Amino acid sequence: MNIYTKYFGNIKVDPRKIITFPKGIPAFEKSKQYVLLEIEENDNFQCLQSIENVEVAFFLIIPWNFFPDYELNIPQEDLKELKITKIEQVALYNIVSISENLQKMTANLLAPIVINQETLQGKQVILHQENYHTKHPLLFDEKKEEV
Repeated sequence: MNIYTKYFGNIKVDPRKIITFPKGIPAFEKSKQYVLLEIEENDNFQCLQSIENVEVAFFLIIPWNFFPDYELNIPQEDLKELKITKIEQVALYNIVSISENLQKMTANLLAPIVINQETLQGKQVILHQENYHTKHPLLFDEKKEEV
């Protein structure tokens, strides 16, 4: 299946790898089907591209690549909704907001994207953990850290 993407132009995707977000992603409820795209020569980021709307695409990270101490408790109702019964089913990502100034990139650690890898059902889960927020700095100014 061929789709046109926001960042990569026309590409071929395997229809068996389409991830369905039954309720969409908050603020993008009309887009329910996505593909997860690898970014050549970049292991840190992936792109979640809507197959229904070329303009809907999100850059994602695996949180532990940037935040090794990231801990979260996914609410039981969300696990049940996604039919997740074991940890091996879970793929977890965070949406990144990219700025022209790369030092100002942020990751949404408060609302991870959770995907059941077996059923390819996904959801953006809103956590109720006070130690995370929606604009957590992804890169840090080395000069500020030295002070």
